[in-house]
Amino acid sequence: MAKVAIYLRLSDEDRDKKFKTDESESIQNQKSMLRDYCAERNWEIYDIYCDEDYSGIDKNRPDFNRMIKDCEARKIDIVLCKSQSRFSRDMEMIEKYIHNKFIEWGVRFISIVDHADSNDVSNKKARQINGLINEWYLEDASENIRKTLKHKREQGEFTGSFAPYGYLIDPDNKNHLVVDEKTAPIVQDIFNWYNQGWGYRRIVMELNNRNIPNPSTYKHLNNSNYVNKKEEESRCCGLWTHSTVYRIIRNELYTGTLVQGKSHNVSYKNKKRVNVPKEDWIRVPNTHEAIITMDTWKMTQERLKGRERTSKITMELSPLGGKVRCALCGSPMSREVWHDKNKTKTYYGLTCKTYKVGAMNCSNRSQINGAVLESIIVEQLNKYISSYCQMDLIVLEKQKSDTSHLFRDMLKSYEEKIHINELKIADLYDDKLEGVITKEQYLMFSRKYTDEIDELSQKCEAIKTQIEQMEDLSKHSTNIRDVLKRYEHIDTLTRDVADEFIDCVYVGEKEDGKDRKITINWKF
Repeated sequence: MAKVAIYLRLSDEDRDKKFKTDESESIQNQKSMLRDYCAERNWEIYDIYCDEDYSGIDKNRPDFNRMIKDCEARKIDIVLCKSQSRFSRDMEMIEKYIHNKFIEWGVRFISIVDHADSNDVSNKKARQINGLINEWYLEDASENIRKTLKHKREQGEFTGSFAPYGYLIDPDNKNHLVVDEKTAPIVQDIFNWYNQGWGYRRIVMELNNRNIPNPSTYKHLNNSNYVNKKEEESRCCGLWTHSTVYRIIRNELYTGTLVQGKSHNVSYKNKKRVNVPKEDWIRVPNTHEAIITMDTWKMTQERLKGRERTSKITMELSPLGGKVRCALCGSPMSREVWHDKNKTKTYYGLTCKTYKVGAMNCSNRSQINGAVLESIIVEQLNKYISSYCQMDLIVLEKQKSDTSHLFRDMLKSYEEKIHINELKIADLYDDKLEGVITKEQYLMFSRKYTDEIDELSQKCEAIKTQIEQMEDLSKHSTNIRDVLKRYEHIDTLTRDVADEFIDCVYVGEKEDGKDRKITINWKF
């Protein structure tokens, strides 16, 4: 008896669902139709796989991927859908699975409404045409949505799913923002504190000490549908952080000006976001009530410009930018710049960012002088260079070419055997279609060849790993020798030298009477 996987999918949220966790009427109808179809043919339902509120272009559908794994494990004989578009609207996915992998795994694909059947060779072109039409439909729909959203933004309509902190979505108009009386005063406090000279750390500590929920937590408390994956992975979940304050004081929205279209998806297939140039942002003034005055906004931006200039000086000063971390909590070390009285010399220090912004308590509180850290690194690096040069430790690993040839010959032999078995499986499939052999015979022989392919593939991977290790060892030795040849002695740590030799530097806690522990992860 054939084992069937019933696959159901619906992309849009249905209005007939009372609760989000309920199955929609459409999903129920799909399930009923497909169950009846199986019962009429006396097919056994192995499992029902359902992805609701997922697009047909999405490759990360949980139940779809679970079904694919079961197909690959040879647990399923037939994948049954209402239509091919329920399976996928992505032509690449259609070709990969229905016209390739399913044949390899002995899985038949059937969709009822559009009469797709992978066992019927004559309708393959129809399936491919349907796949193209489904993908074109999705592309057109995506473009129409993008144009509609752009028009709404240009008209000053808010198009976000959730209101920014300090505002609520107007219950009478989902495209309009109204002031949230609970959080607007907090936004005003943040701007005022910053303009009074408070730093990010002091603002964050004040908010956290008052037990004020951060924006993400506040959204959770007021809307159970809000999900922030980055926040779920963060160690500072629930607390205010440097970056949260940073975003608020740079958001022109609080002046009553709606600024949208700052980023967009790469394409309807690729959900990665790309930033839009600032001059192309859609700005519409006076769309909602302001929380802060224009004078407050201008004062904040002037102070931010001053900090940005200092930040640029810091970047020029530090050859270790992005390479120094706290040894206790793993956070990056944040730079601070200061000048001498005559402003002729500039210095910088590094402090644990977790401690500095006040998001979490880290005992690594003492700042380390950047020049001191650089001198420690230069001293250790020169010791290594001297040691390597004097002891002549940089020697290329002399792997005999015979060994390399042997591995490559074995790899070629195994790959040829894999190709032969794949051709045999294809011939068997043709024989099954022509009635020369039964389906049971096809499955028996194809599994034998597939098992051989799996075994040979594992051997190929093992040989490839050995070849890569030999090549990496040879390249690694060559790289170290070539790099150290360029440096007989280093007087000053530059960015080029740091990039050449240093992967990461960990700075430990300062303890009385002890040297501060500095751990350097070298690239060699």
